[in-house]
Amino acid sequence: MAIRRILVEDCVGETRAVAMDESGRPVALWLDRWSDGTLRPRLGDVREARIRKFDPGQGGAFAELADGAGEVFVRLPPGLGITEGQSIRLRIEAEARDDKLPRAAVAPEANLNRAGFDDWVRRLPSASDTSIESLAPGAAELEAAFNDALSPAVQIPGGGRMRIERAAALIAADIDTAGRTARGSAASRALQVNSAAAAELARQCSLRGLGGLVVLDCVAPLNQDSGRKVRDAFLTAWRKLSHRTVRAEPPSVFGLMEAALAWGETPLAGRLLDAAGVQTPETLCLAGLRSLQKALHHNRMDRLTLRLPAAAHAWMQASGLDLAGALAEKHGARFEIAATESPQPEVA
Repeated sequence: MAIRRILVEDCVGETRAVAMDESGRPVALWLDRWSDGTLRPRLGDVREARIRKFDPGQGGAFAELADGAGEVFVRLPPGLGITEGQSIRLRIEAEARDDKLPRAAVAPEANLNRAGFDDWVRRLPSASDTSIESLAPGAAELEAAFNDALSPAVQIPGGGRMRIERAAALIAADIDTAGRTARGSAASRALQVNSAAAAELARQCSLRGLGGLVVLDCVAPLNQDSGRKVRDAFLTAWRKLSHRTVRAEPPSVFGLMEAALAWGETPLAGRLLDAAGVQTPETLCLAGLRSLQKALHHNRMDRLTLRLPAAAHAWMQASGLDLAGALAEKHGARFEIAATESPQPEVA
């Protein structure tokens, strides 16, 4: 799963990127939205903060970022001599997710830094010499990669499917072998599908930005040796994709392989979907703008209309971002944007 290509799509409203492995499959995604501004704490940021309140039960303290970007939680090793109200320099180790604050570590010697695309590339194993290619808005490869990262069911290489669901306490993955053909004994077939599913689960966790406890419900039969091979398939695949720390155990007597992944960036679903798993108004608005930019590029003489779902249109008007103005600078004033009752954006 070595990274071979990085594809970048720079659109009005957001920049997206995907890292691809040697077989052309997406393994990591980057998303930077204009609405993020400069305040949103990103993985790798080094920021000034002030200790607000200690929490001995959690082994750290809550700190207020000096630029007004809100609170973070920082773990404090004993003996640092830090007091409440003290100014301190922190490195963001994990971005916010759900109801969790960003996590930080003390970084007294580090230079202040706002992490960006270049930092994301540097965090990708073996990506330093990878070619970076620019794509036009609405490129099929980008759309497919982001859709893959939001799909609850994915193909297992060699056949079969795996369903990935994120609950409050863990990520659960279940294997469905329907449609998979393989030779050999039942034990040999189980080892093949479980190992392929474990490697695919590692790719999907990287792609989706998932962390915490991950559980794979393996196919029987499994003995101890096979279980270790399944565990190793997961670890090998993960270490080729991410520098985030990982621990994993062979499947239990119940066939459950457990892994613990350090959190990093905010999970992609948390940025694109609401609590009900539906695309947010911002996501719908930016998807519509991508479609409009793609159509304007291919129809250079036509006047086009983008019809946005009412909530997405309302978000655009309330965002304070001059998205229409930026689009007109690139393509001229040959479009209009209106609201519609349709649930999805439409360009005509």
